Amino acid sequence: MSRSHFKPGPHPRSCFTCRQRRKKCDLSRPHCERCKKGGFKCLGYADCGARTSIQEECSSLAGLCTVDFGLQPAGVIAQHAHQDADDNHANHSFGSLVPKAQAGIGYNASSTLESNAYSSLQDSVQTITHWDSPLQQYLEPRRLLEVVSDEQNRKDYTNNSIRALCTSIPASVDAAEMMREGRFVYIINDYQMQRVKYWFTIPPAPVRDLMMDRLGRSKAMIWAMCLSANLFRELGKNPNGLGLLNCIGLIDSLEDKFSSYFYCSSTLQDAADCLLAQLELAFLRFASIGVISGYTVLQKVLPKFLYLVAANPDLYMEHPNGSLVVSFPHTISSSHYELKRFLMYDTATALILGVSPLVEYGYDGECNPVSHGLEWVHGVPVALAEVIAQVNSWRAGSRAPPLHNWEILERRVLDWEPQSIKSETDSSGAEMVARLALHEGWRHGICGVSSHDFRVQASIQQIVRLGNTVVDLPIGVHMFIHCVVVGLGARYEKQRSMVRDKLISFKGTRVWFFRGSEFSLVLDHLWHGAGAGGAPVTWDDYVRSRCTVLPI
Repeated sequence: MSRSHFKPGPHPRSCFTCRQRRKKCDLSRPHCERCKKGGFKCLGYADCGARTSIQEECSSLAGLCTVDFGLQPAGVIAQHAHQDADDNHANHSFGSLVPKAQAGIGYNASSTLESNAYSSLQDSVQTITHWDSPLQQYLEPRRLLEVVSDEQNRKDYTNNSIRALCTSIPASVDAAEMMREGRFVYIINDYQMQRVKYWFTIPPAPVRDLMMDRLGRSKAMIWAMCLSANLFRELGKNPNGLGLLNCIGLIDSLEDKFSSYFYCSSTLQDAADCLLAQLELAFLRFASIGVISGYTVLQKVLPKFLYLVAANPDLYMEHPNGSLVVSFPHTISSSHYELKRFLMYDTATALILGVSPLVEYGYDGECNPVSHGLEWVHGVPVALAEVIAQVNSWRAGSRAPPLHNWEILERRVLDWEPQSIKSETDSSGAEMVARLALHEGWRHGICGVSSHDFRVQASIQQIVRLGNTVVDLPIGVHMFIHCVVVGLGARYEKQRSMVRDKLISFKGTRVWFFRGSEFSLVLDHLWHGAGAGGAPVTWDDYVRSRCTVLPI
């Protein structure tokens, strides 16, 4: 991260405060009168105890912010998180990390606790993203006095330690920038420790570095990652606790904020970052509230998705009737991660909810068989994702050509072969075998006809065997949709009981797309209704049960 370069300030004889404010100093001794009149704390002069003034300022900062500079690089953290998925992670608290909330900042929350949580989250992001205002927010004397007077007695030891640390910092080091960089690494650390262990596999270093670079430049994504890390930490501690409710309450506030950011964006990249952050909030709703809540957010961001697609002529095609449709192969093979993530969510929700896709897609050619980026995270083979999308479009009555008939789609699935994906963190072949099992499970989940068809029953048995391969691994969360498909065709109580138990286990932090408990209720309704006594069922029976249990 490059250092900020400031314009030349006043004459070097000025006090430190006037230099930072870029004001003309009156050179009064021992303290500048201009600072006093303006309500600022004079930090003294370079020729009379400058080092002491800096130490005093650092003592005040000790009461405001605690930063751990012993953090690992993001790439190392990601690998460690994936390898040690079952380890107990340190319980980081934003209360000890971020400054106290400034008055007048943030939204008017419905409760004091929610307001405090929002202010803490806001301060954490602002100290990272306000590159052009180093330490200015700490120069208010009221805040300094308040913190020092309230915490002086119990923080003497901490203050002395930080004072000694500041004494050892060379004059050429920008301590404020170090704190900002340290906090950004902390947020990345916290986010990855909560979520990376559930990724399908760790992306290669070039892809990972590109992702980290983009996250570091996006204020909206830093907000979203802060909230996501907090929310999943609370889910792991107490799924019914007040802390989780506070995090959920912040989602609405951030959605409004990101919407205003999007429409005020000066560049397409800023708009894309806002869409990506809103998709992260949609996922948080899927995981913590429910599938319908997340789907509502997906509907709201549809205009933003179309706006970004319209900016690139390669991502849409003309329908014979004169209208435009989004090219599924071109979009999912593009370099725009936010657009690919929307496609993935739209395809998954259309499948699992039995609804029409939000977008009219065109299928002009096949997708690039090379990993489309999302495969590293979600584990869905790109070729099969396109087949699922075409099935969704066919069920929705789409007439956008070319839409292949079912024989072509079935042949494409049968001819597809899972590719070996070797992760940098694989210490044995166990995880590689598990990933191949998940890929193969997608093939069997697609090639179904009816619940009593012998091919469906054979695929169900195969998915069950493949599921046992990943039962004890974190990436087992990717079996969610497989389980729903198996439950749809399960005829025997033993199979249904296994599916029910597996779906219920997808809760808390063990959630990838959706919570399993909601869909266990849908399948229970199906099993005791159209499928009672092992009777054959169709996909329409499942959709009717979903509409009854989870109406949109």
